[in-house]
Amino acid sequence: MATNLAKYIKQERIKQGLNYAELSRLMGYININRGMRRIIDLECEGKVNSEILRKIIYALKLNEDIINELIRKDREAYEEDYERWLNEPISMYYTVRVMPAIYLSYDLPSYIKTVDETIDYASAIAKDEKKLVWLSPSRKIIIFINKEGEVIGRKEVTYDDIELPYMKIR
Repeated sequence: MATNLAKYIKQERIKQGLNYAELSRLMGYININRGMRRIIDLECEGKVNSEILRKIIYALKLNEDIINELIRKDREAYEEDYERWLNEPISMYYTVRVMPAIYLSYDLPSYIKTVDETIDYASAIAKDEKKLVWLSPSRKIIIFINKEGEVIGRKEVTYDDIELPYMKIR
């Protein structure tokens, strides 16, 4: 997804008559293809790290105040989109740690309607199977249950949370 920053940089690159290879050279890349990939990642997907961005700003002689304003706008848009997504209702589910690094997620039975009922259900599973369980009654809340079936924590998810990569098997 192209961001305000990505659109601006692409517009400035084109305005200055530079193709990807030329900008890559101006950024100091010896491996021109690597530099071109970094520029394309920014322009097409909005992905860039601070070092690459610094090189692009210098190479295109861009105004840092404009860049900072675009970054602020992109961050606000991201936060609004994330908050909207976070508030969308989901089907409640729980995740069981089968063994380290192996997790299975299950939908809760349809007769379970309240968070208290989900906690009771997931606690019974944790206790019976002697496994750690994570309960997700919504995208905003994660409830942690130990092997004894006791709630040991509750986490409110925010846009600053960073999730590690994982794989779901259903």
